[in-house]
Amino acid sequence: MKDLFVVGDVQGCHAELLELLSVAKFDRARHQLASVGDLINRGPSSKAVLELMRDFDAWVVLGNHEDGLLAGKQSDTLDRVRRELGADLPEWLLWIDALPVYREFGRELGRELGHELENLILVHAGIAPGKRPAECTRGELTRIREVDGVPWFESWKGPETVIYGHWAMMGKVDRPLVKGLDTGCVYGRSLTGIWWPRCEWVSVPAHRVWFDMESHRPTW
Repeated sequence: MKDLFVVGDVQGCHAELLELLSVAKFDRARHQLASVGDLINRGPSSKAVLELMRDFDAWVVLGNHEDGLLAGKQSDTLDRVRRELGADLPEWLLWIDALPVYREFGRELGRELGHELENLILVHAGIAPGKRPAECTRGELTRIREVDGVPWFESWKGPETVIYGHWAMMGKVDRPLVKGLDTGCVYGRSLTGIWWPRCEWVSVPAHRVWFDMESHRPTW
């Protein structure tokens, strides 16, 4: 039997990711790693995070920071990521470009992991009200938070449970059909994951503030 461990927004915080996997007692032989995206940017070790996720054959969905890198978005921190990836940048862009914008699992996931699971959707940001994931735009799946001032998940009726990230200001969300994992590690708060289907939360504190929200600049 393999349980699924889903990790929230890492954003280059490789040391905290290693600590989270250790505290969670993650075992590659017995468990499957997954991520809701935003592996890169703002933190100090984006390449190491990418390498770990690829090495672990993790189930990753595209985050808005990966999408920005693909689109050639210019920013101080994304330019740092490009320099960090160096000559390997084209190879990593191909790997990132192959990531799905969401992953929808039902009984197929249960068969692969060795047990029955409730239906599950992994997405970076969320699902637009009144839509299924396949009906959403790339921008909605990777960037949505609120619609007319109301959190997107207020409209989500299932039947699947959605595990998402992207909303550090909202922080941990633990509802029957919605699990929010972005607890702002890169901003000095914590990195969070959840075991599925047993819904056991695991969190470790950030080692420091890696990105200052007021100045919108890295601190490393």
